[in-house]
Amino acid sequence: MHKGKSFKTIFFFIVFTLITACSSKNETSENQLNRESGSPDVSRGTKTEMNYDTSTGITSDPDSGEEPDDTAGKDSVSTNRKLIRRISMDLETLEFKSTLDLIAKEVNTSGGYIEKSEIQGSGYEERGNRYANLVIRIPKSEVDSFINLVDKNTNVINKQESIEDITLNYVDTESHVKALEIEQERLLSLLEKAGKLEDIITLEDRLSDVRYELEKYASTLRTYDNLVEYSTVTLTVNEVVRITPAEGKNAWDRMGTGLRDSLYNIRNGFINFIVWFVVNGPYIIIWGIILVILALIGIKINKKYNKTLQNPPAKIVIPQESDQEKEPDK
Repeated sequence: MHKGKSFKTIFFFIVFTLITACSSKNETSENQLNRESGSPDVSRGTKTEMNYDTSTGITSDPDSGEEPDDTAGKDSVSTNRKLIRRISMDLETLEFKSTLDLIAKEVNTSGGYIEKSEIQGSGYEERGNRYANLVIRIPKSEVDSFINLVDKNTNVINKQESIEDITLNYVDTESHVKALEIEQERLLSLLEKAGKLEDIITLEDRLSDVRYELEKYASTLRTYDNLVEYSTVTLTVNEVVRITPAEGKNAWDRMGTGLRDSLYNIRNGFINFIVWFVVNGPYIIIWGIILVILALIGIKINKKYNKTLQNPPAKIVIPQESDQEKEPDK
């Protein structure tokens, strides 16, 4: 009897061990399969959390270790920026009129307009003393091609460029406009329902103030739009007889440039003197004749004076009475 019980106990122990081993093997295989396939382990209650950015509308996984792709958000912000571009250039040209005609033609071609024009100087004394001051408005999409054309056909002495970002001011002004429009609609709705005269007067006064502020902010937005859509280009065009050469980097180039400038200044000074002399010739002749006449008169007076000194007039001798003649006769 004891031997039969021992045999049964050993048999049940072996069967239980085999069943436990198979169950453990199946669980291990299932976990390994889940890890290889990348699926979450449901048996352990694991869950995947996703973050949603309300400002950009981008969903990201915090466990993935990857940064959210906000390129679309950045592009949207960059395209909506309000930038005012201003460019100022000092130019030299040998052909003053043809340069101004070329600039005016390019302005019309690009769809811009000349906001201010001032031309001064004349060319009778010296060819290179005329200049023009132009304030030009060019569409922002065409301003680079316009600058390149000016750069190729003139000598640029100085160039300055600035960009002003007015995005925050623009958005703030837009917010004021929207708020005022909503208030205007509500005031109109209340005005239709108002029955008392006092309420009507109060609502109309407030409606008048709202309309005034709305027009003011709307005008500001129109000004902003014009400044953003049309870049401001200020050109100072100087007519010269000689283009200013670029100064070299080393000492020999600088000395050569300085020597050429000195010789040019001497030559130009001599030519300017000749031009001045010819232009003022009539005045010189008239004053020369006057000076010659005055000199001749002076010489004549001087000769007469010297002759008077050399030949003085004869003195008249008055005879004196003697003592005997003075005594009376006795």
